[in-house]
Amino acid sequence: MNRALRRIATAGATAVLLLATAPVTAAGPRPGPRPGTLLDTSAAGRTSQVAGAGRVVEVRYTTSTAAGRVVPATGLVLVPRGRAPKAGWPLVVYGHMTTGIADRCAPTNGTPGHPELRRMQQGDDLTRSLLAAGVAVARPDYEGLGTPGAHPYLRGASLGRSMVDLVAATRALVPLNGRWVASGHSEGGVAALNVADRRRTLVPGMRLMGVHAITPVTQMEVLVRALRPLPVAVAPLTGELVALAALIIKGQAVEDPAVQRLALDGGLSPRARALWSQLDQRCLAELAAPDSWGGLAPARLLGPRGSELVRVVTTQLAQDDVRRLRLRPLPVRIEEGLVDAVAPFVLTEQLVRTYRRQGLDVTLGRWLAGHSETNSASYSVGAATAWILAQLRR
Repeated sequence: MNRALRRIATAGATAVLLLATAPVTAAGPRPGPRPGTLLDTSAAGRTSQVAGAGRVVEVRYTTSTAAGRVVPATGLVLVPRGRAPKAGWPLVVYGHMTTGIADRCAPTNGTPGHPELRRMQQGDDLTRSLLAAGVAVARPDYEGLGTPGAHPYLRGASLGRSMVDLVAATRALVPLNGRWVASGHSEGGVAALNVADRRRTLVPGMRLMGVHAITPVTQMEVLVRALRPLPVAVAPLTGELVALAALIIKGQAVEDPAVQRLALDGGLSPRARALWSQLDQRCLAELAAPDSWGGLAPARLLGPRGSELVRVVTTQLAQDDVRRLRLRPLPVRIEEGLVDAVAPFVLTEQLVRTYRRQGLDVTLGRWLAGHSETNSASYSVGAATAWILAQLRR
C-alpha cells in the first residue's frame, strides 16, 4: 500500500476509533477521547527522517477546534539514540513554519521532490542539534493540516492547542522527565508563544520551562495594509506576501464563515475569487508562483467590498496577534532575521519590548539572515540549542 492510500486508511480507522470510544447510553453519546489522546502510530516517511534520531514515529492524536470538537491531528515524535535516561527524556515541541493549508502541505506528507520540502524540513537543523544533546522532539502538523477538516491558518489558540495536546500524546508513547520547552519558527513561533498564554491549560505533570520563537510573525495587519496599494507583482517578494494574505483570509474563514462569504461576495476581485480553490490544493511555494496568487498584483487583489474585507481581516489579525498575549512568567528567547521581509526586525523588536514591559526575561538573538535561514545551523541553531538546554536543566 503506498503512502497516500495508507494515510486514507488510517484516517478511516481513526474515525472509527473516535466513534467507538464514545459509549452510547439512553441519554445519547458520551464524550469520546479527550484532547491529547494518542490514537495510533506508524512509520515516518523518508522526508521525516532526521539524522541522529534513534526512532522517528508518525503519531495520530486528538486535539480540539475553536468550537470544542475533538478531532484527530498528526505529527512526528523523534527520540535520541541510546537508552532513555532513568528519569525519561526532556522534550521540545517544535512548530513548523508556514507550508500552506492543503493536506498535502502537512510536513508528515512530505515526499522527495515535494515543492514544499524546504519549508517542511526547515526545522531539521534544530532537531538534529537537540537530538544530539539528548532531547526528544515532537513536531505537530497542526489542526486540520493532513487530517479531515480545514487548517485555521495563523490562529494562535488553535496552534497552541495542537502543541500542548502533542505533549500529552508524546508522554503516552515515550518516557519523559516532565520538563519541556515550546519552540517554533514563523507560524510555529506564533504557536510556541501561544502555548505560554496565561489562559492556556497545560498538561498536568509536565512543566513548561521556557518558550523559543524564531522569526514569529507579528503585526501582519501592518504588512497587509502596506502591501495593498502596490500596482504590480514583483517576484518573488510580493508573490509570497500575496499568497500569505490569501492564506490569512482563508484561515480566518475556517473559524468564521462570514469572512469567506464576504471574500467571495465582492471582497476579492474576480481574478482572486477564481484562485480561491487553489488554497485547498496548493502549498505556499505553488501559491506564490506567477500562475497562482503570486501573479496577482497586490492592488488587484480586492473587489468592490475590498475595504470592508481588509477592515474585518486586519481587525482580527490585530486581536489575535502575539503582542496581545499575556505570557506566563517564563524565560523567552526570540530569534530575528535582520533582512527578514516576512517578520521585519523592527516589528520583532517591538514585540520584545512589549514582553519586557510585562516583566518577562526575554533574550533576543539577532542574525544577518532572512526569514527561513535564520532557523539554520549557519545562524541561530547553536545559540538556541544552548539556551533551550539551559532552561531544561534549571
